[in-house]
Amino acid sequence: MKYLDCVRLFTESGIDNPRHDAAMLFEHFCKIKRAELLTRNFDSESTELKDAVERRCKREPLQYIIGEVDFYRERYTVTPDCLIPRSDTEVLVELATKKLPRGARFLDLCTGSGCVAVSTLKNSDSTTAVATDISESALKIAKKNAEKNGVIDRIEFLQNDALREAVLGDFFAILSNPPYVTEEAYNNLAPEIYFEPREALVAENGGLIFYERILELYKDKIHTDGFFAFEIGYDQGEALISLGKKFGFFTEIIKDYSGNDRVAYLKR
Repeated sequence: MKYLDCVRLFTESGIDNPRHDAAMLFEHFCKIKRAELLTRNFDSESTELKDAVERRCKREPLQYIIGEVDFYRERYTVTPDCLIPRSDTEVLVELATKKLPRGARFLDLCTGSGCVAVSTLKNSDSTTAVATDISESALKIAKKNAEKNGVIDRIEFLQNDALREAVLGDFFAILSNPPYVTEEAYNNLAPEIYFEPREALVAENGGLIFYERILELYKDKIHTDGFFAFEIGYDQGEALISLGKKFGFFTEIIKDYSGNDRVAYLKR
């Protein structure tokens, strides 16, 4: 298969950035540098590449096809058992690494791939964590990522339903990128989204049920000077301010790199 043929197929399939995705697949499966692709129409007979191109034409996410994704300063293994880490979530990690004091213990609820907990541990001083998810399969991926990034000795993994019961223990902070997409919004997303686990995306009560339940369960469990930090939808800032007030917290809304509301930071 030729590089430009791959670009054409991706264009016809409605992929947003066909040249980028084609280059990523050629780089990964053919071990060729992008500069070479730009100077000549590289041709490959790789069956792995052909299979990958067919999968991408069906709109399977590039990250699942390659099996890895860069997030914050780390690299993560990803499979359809977990959400794909996105750059928007880096805002949550950036906040956590700035606000956690040396040696703090934190809880990461709905950990998925483990990217929030692992990158926070990797980029903060002597912190430790407990990371939970309802999915046993996701926890296996998260554990693999903790090992891959050298923080497995600082993190404990627990299978837990964030809506039903609190994790025992004391924590300086509670972090979470929970499901927050409404049913209506979910039905209008890009085709790639439907390859990702639905239960990690969609939430009831206008997408707010996890935030409300986490605050209810943990409002008395964080350190006096501690905090909650949640990733939120671009249109959920005002709702989180109201929820914070209901449970006795002041809420600051932090924007992502595109200028959208992205993280709710709650303190007493």
